[in-house]
Amino acid sequence: MCVRNSLAHRRRAPGAGFVKTAFWDACSQVCQSALSWGYRFRVEGAHHVPRNGPVIFIANHQSFLDPMIHGLAVGDRAPRPMAKQELFRNPLCAAVLRALNCIPVRSDGGNRDAVRSALEELAAGRTIMVYPEGSRSPDGSVKDFRRGVELLARKSGAPIVPMGIDGAFDVWPSSRKLPFWSGRIWASIGAPISPSECSGLLADPELGLKELRARVIALMRECRARLRARSGGKYPAQGVADERA
Repeated sequence: MCVRNSLAHRRRAPGAGFVKTAFWDACSQVCQSALSWGYRFRVEGAHHVPRNGPVIFIANHQSFLDPMIHGLAVGDRAPRPMAKQELFRNPLCAAVLRALNCIPVRSDGGNRDAVRSALEELAAGRTIMVYPEGSRSPDGSVKDFRRGVELLARKSGAPIVPMGIDGAFDVWPSSRKLPFWSGRIWASIGAPISPSECSGLLADPELGLKELRARVIALMRECRARLRARSGGKYPAQGVADERA
């Protein structure tokens, strides 16, 4: 796992300051221990994460554990996650989300403030984490992508780094209030998509979003293959995610 140096905050998250970066690092250390011990968490492709500059991280969304998983997977870049506004209704959850500097996103699509906040992060040379599906998958598969990520990429000129995870749905499916206390989780990070490539890719937004989704699915399936190889084919359980593309 990544060793995080809070004193390097100017490279990692320009303008965020030492205190916020150190708090992120402290939370990351706790989460890293929990995921490594409880779920044998592993990351592949960490070398693809840019060491500096703005980045739009995109990933599939399988469980409530995902912000923790994705935040650890991208190493020391401390991305600002985008989270559904409904999650802020729970006082305890809201306190955690605000402490991690999450950007609230409305389900009805009225997200000018969220887009503005995300663009400000990117303009400052920082990073954001986006879940293009909009919400957790009900069956572990990757749902269709919404256009928010296309808007952010077009307006910011930042590169996109795709990521796939697997195992998190089996650990904490949307049907459960609490996670299972055992399981395995794997993350795989793909090569950055440069601003010029993003521009060409998203010239046709519909086709571009399908391509981004396809890349995330490919990474998720890499994770699934790794997990099954290590568990003798028993984990994760066979399901819709094996069929839907």
